Amino acid sequence: MRTIVKSSPEKESRIFEAQVLKLLHIEQWHFNYSIDQYKGYAILLRNWIKDCRKQGQTTFDIANTIRKSPLALDSISQGEALCFHPIAVIETSTLPQADVNALSK
Repeated sequence: MRTIVKSSPEKESRIFEAQVLKLLHIEQWHFNYSIDQYKGYAILLRNWIKDCRKQGQTTFDIANTIRKSPLALDSISQGEALCFHPIAVIETSTLPQADVNALSK
């Protein structure tokens, strides 16, 4: 007699997530630690990966999108909270001033 074992959707989702993380060179336990300790963007990222899977996106496409994002992925591997890369602030006083009256004519 043969038994058919069906995989649960949650288990399939975790496997898919692990494949995405592998493409990003992030250890699963680092990611789990970030979620357990800091919550925040790591939970949002986990949910986003699940949503992308439901929409039929590939692990490769998801990993590329995440790589192109402003997320500081290296923070996960360093045991820190997932965050965005700092944004460069431009001093507006050094920008050339436009003559608003000339532009409206």
